[in-house]
Amino acid sequence: MTTAVESLPKVTASALVTGMQQVTKTVLTQGAVVITKHDQPAMVLLSVERYRELAQASAPNLDALTKDFDAMYARMQAPGAKKRLANAFAAKPKAMGAAAVAAAEHTEVADTTSAA
Repeated sequence: MTTAVESLPKVTASALVTGMQQVTKTVLTQGAVVITKHDQPAMVLLSVERYRELAQASAPNLDALTKDFDAMYARMQAPGAKKRLANAFAAKPKAMGAAAVAAAEHTEVADTTSAA
């Protein structure tokens, strides 16, 4: 199985020093090259475009995270949420199991505190 690094074009450190123009051309056409030292990958030289793509892909989507947080907060503030949370902490193991099964089946459990 080949990794992403193994599939990139390779350039030795010596070739980089003496052939920067060709290396630059390769980076600009391929997006990246692996710089090797003693036949081992030592670093990856990326085009600015490829670097920006990677940086953007790894950045969290703050709008989506904010939306998720706001929705969760709204559920926590809804009428009856405090009582449901207290019931969940007071539930016995059998009731917790029934609630988990019901949630998995998308059904409702009437009372989680009265089960033994």
